[in-house]
Amino acid sequence: PDAADSTSFDVQLGDIILTATDGLFDNMPDYMILQELKKLKNSNYESIQRTARSIAEQAHELAYDPNYMSPFAQFACDNGLNVRGGKPDDITVLLSIVAEYTD
Repeated sequence: PDAADSTSFDVQLGDIILTATDGLFDNMPDYMILQELKKLKNSNYESIQRTARSIAEQAHELAYDPNYMSPFAQFACDNGLNVRGGKPDDITVLLSIVAEYTD
C-alpha cells in the first residue's frame, strides 16, 4: 500500500471507472483499452464482467508476445534500452459503473 497511487475525482452517473494493476497498463496501450470499453453497451453485471475479462485476456496474450511493442517496451526503448515484447506480470482488471443507489 505504500507504493499505491491514491486520488479522488468527481464522477457522474454512467461514468466507467477502470481500476487495474500495472500488468494491464504495461501491456495494453490506452487506445486499446478504450476500444474495449466502447463496446460496453449496458451496465448489467454480465456485460461489465465480459468486458473486464476481455481486457484482461487481451493484456495477458500481449504480455507473452515476444514481437509486440508493448507500452513497457516502448518506455524502455525511449530510455535507451533495446526491448521488445510484452511484460509478463499479474493482470487484474476491475470495472465499475457509477449508478444511483437503490434499496
